[in-house]
Amino acid sequence: MLMAEQFALELRSVSRSFGAIHALRDVSFSIRAGEVMALMGENGAGKSTAVRIMSGFDTGYNGEVLRNGTVVRFRSPADAERQGVAIAQQELSQVATLSIAENIFLGNSRQPTWSTISAMAARARPFLQLVGLGDLDPCASIANLSVGERHLVEVARLMSREPDVLILDEPTAALGQAESRRILSMVKRLAAEQGKAIIYVSHRLDEIFEIADFVTVLRDGHSHPRTPIASLTVDMLVERMLGRPLENMYPDRRAAQAGAPVLEVENFWPDGLDGPVTLSVRRGEILGLAGQLGSGVSTLLAAIAGVSPRRTGSVKIDGRDATATSAHDAKRKRIAYCSSDRKHDGLFLGLSVSANLTAPALSKISRLGWTFGSLERRTSQEIARAMTIDERRTGSEVGTLSGGNQQKVALGKWMSIGPRLLLIDEPTRGVDVGARAEIYRRLRGLADDGIGIVIASTDLQEIAHLPDAVATFYRGSHIDTFALEGDQTARILKDITHPHGRTPEQTHATQ
Repeated sequence: MLMAEQFALELRSVSRSFGAIHALRDVSFSIRAGEVMALMGENGAGKSTAVRIMSGFDTGYNGEVLRNGTVVRFRSPADAERQGVAIAQQELSQVATLSIAENIFLGNSRQPTWSTISAMAARARPFLQLVGLGDLDPCASIANLSVGERHLVEVARLMSREPDVLILDEPTAALGQAESRRILSMVKRLAAEQGKAIIYVSHRLDEIFEIADFVTVLRDGHSHPRTPIASLTVDMLVERMLGRPLENMYPDRRAAQAGAPVLEVENFWPDGLDGPVTLSVRRGEILGLAGQLGSGVSTLLAAIAGVSPRRTGSVKIDGRDATATSAHDAKRKRIAYCSSDRKHDGLFLGLSVSANLTAPALSKISRLGWTFGSLERRTSQEIARAMTIDERRTGSEVGTLSGGNQQKVALGKWMSIGPRLLLIDEPTRGVDVGARAEIYRRLRGLADDGIGIVIASTDLQEIAHLPDAVATFYRGSHIDTFALEGDQTARILKDITHPHGRTPEQTHATQ
C-alpha cells in the first residue's frame, strides 16, 4: 500500500471568517523540502490570512495544518518557530541600537542566557555567511546597514532558529534592483543547498518566474491547486489571479502636446545630489526618474515638493514660478506629492476613506473646525469613482483596505485640490497586478488632462514602460534623459547600475 505524500507544510481545507467576511474558503496548500513555492493573488485575496495561519499569528481557523504529515495547531509565532516554521515579515523586527549579532540572537531560546559579544559574533558568522553577508562584522551596529542588508540579517535571525520552512512576505517590496538580486540569490541557495522549504509571497512576477518551482494562487479566498511555474506564462498566471485576462498592463503612450512645457525644473540642486538637475515635462507626458535606492531620485522628488532642502534652482509650472519652500507652500501652489511610505506619510490609517480623500481640501469643506458632512461625502464619492475605489467603502477606515486601494486613496486625495503637478515616489509598491493596471490608466488620464506627472520607481519594468521619457540617476548624479521609444529596459539598467562605463562627471560633460 502506497503511503500518502508527505509535505514539509500543508493546509487542508482551511477556512477563516471575520464576521460575515470569508477571508479563506476551503483553502489547500502544500510545499516540500527544497522547494520554492510562490503564494500569489490580488490584494484582499487571502494571502495575508493564509500566511498568518501558517506562522502561528492566527489560530481561529477551521481545517487542518500539517507538518511533515502530522496535524499541528500553532498557538503563537514562537510555537511555530519551535516546530520549524519561521516568517520574515515586511516590517523588520530589529533594534537599531544593538549590533548585528545581538539582533540575530534577540529572543532566541537557543542562545545562552549570558554571552560575550565576541562569542555571540562567532556564533552569528555562519548564519551571516548563509545569507551572503559573510563579509560583515557581526559586532557592527545594525543601524549602519542598508535596508536590503537588514532584510538579509532578518533571515539570518530566523535561520538561527533552525527552521525547515521559511515564509518570506514581500521581501523585496522596499528594495532596489541590486538589493533584490541579493535576496533572490539567497532564496535559491537556501532551497537548493540547505533543503529549506520556502514560501515566497510577492507581487513581482519577474521574481516569481525566476526563483519559484511551484505557484499557488488565491482568488477571493479560494485556492487554485499548486502548479509548476514552468507550465505557466505570465498571461496565464495573471488571468488565474484576476479571473480574467489582463489585456494591457501599460496604457498606450500619447504624443506630447505642442507648446511650452507644463513643468520646468532648472538648475535644481537638492541636498544629497552631486550637482544641479534640469528637466522638463510637456503637456500629456509622464516623466520617470529611474535609479536604485540611494541614487537621489526620491531626494529630488521630495525637494521639488518642498519637503527636502535645496541649494539652488527653480521650478516652473505653465511658465510661472512654483518653487516650493515647504509642504504647505507646495500645496498652495497645487503641487501634490505622494511619498514611497504611504502608511506613515500619505494616509491617516485610523480615519475613513472619505476623510483621507478630502484632507488636503479641508479648508474648502469646513468652517471653524466643523466639517460639512454632505460636502465631504459628495467630494469623496466623486474622487472614489474617478480612482475606481468602491464607493461603499468610503466610510471604512483606510487601514482596513488592501494595499492597492490604499495607494488609490493616497493618490486620489490630491484630486481635491486640483493639482497642476503630481509627484509620485514608487506609485505601485506593494500593489497587486490588477490594481497596478488601474493606477497606470488613471495616471495616463491625468497626464492627458494636462497635469504634469513625475514618477520615481525602482521597478525596472514600470519605469521602462509607463513614462514617455526617463531621467536616469546613479549614486547622486543625473546620468541622462531620453524618450522611451520602443523597449529601453537595457539602456535604463545600464545607466542606473554602471552608466555607459563612464563616470557621472564624464556623462554630464557630454550633455
